[in-house]
Amino acid sequence: MKPYSSFKQTFHQHAKEVAPRAGLASVGAAICSLLFSTYSMADESPEYFCGPENPAEARSVETIIPALYQTVSGKAGSNKNWPLLKVLFAETASVTPVFHTKDGKMTANISSVDEFIALNKAIFKDQDFFETEIDRQTFTFGHMANILSHYASRDAVGAEPYAQGVNSFQLLNDGRRWCVISVTWDSHSQDHPLQGKVFN
Repeated sequence: MKPYSSFKQTFHQHAKEVAPRAGLASVGAAICSLLFSTYSMADESPEYFCGPENPAEARSVETIIPALYQTVSGKAGSNKNWPLLKVLFAETASVTPVFHTKDGKMTANISSVDEFIALNKAIFKDQDFFETEIDRQTFTFGHMANILSHYASRDAVGAEPYAQGVNSFQLLNDGRRWCVISVTWDSHSQDHPLQGKVFN
């Protein structure tokens, strides 16, 4: 399947070659022919944006979000299902946590899924970590979904949360399954505290 940028380049070049020697109807027919041949090639060797894997956890928005929380949670040093986490993200997905500095400023670090997994392994190799969703707000349109998820972080199941915040997930559906293309989160702070119910 041709990348979108490559398709645009071929499209414009083809139109430029046809336009000087043909009327509007001929140009339209040539464009239709190009579109048909392009999509025919895509159908011959189908590729899915989210990747070749099709895990059950990615079949719906209602299943993929809980799976994301479950895969990052567990006892210190436990064998978490990192392969599943990686499959739930698109290959080029970004992970962007927001950090608050001691002087009240913010900074953010855009990382890949592999970098996020490596960081989690390092931080929680000696520390229990359990994260759960408290509430969610979902907007879907066509093949995309934007999800705001209020989360709570704990060091033991049933313990009081030591941190809360909001995850912002952007997902795409490739016609077969959902995958995360980006996630950004910010946590409770004095400047923007979380009090009670986040979403009305």
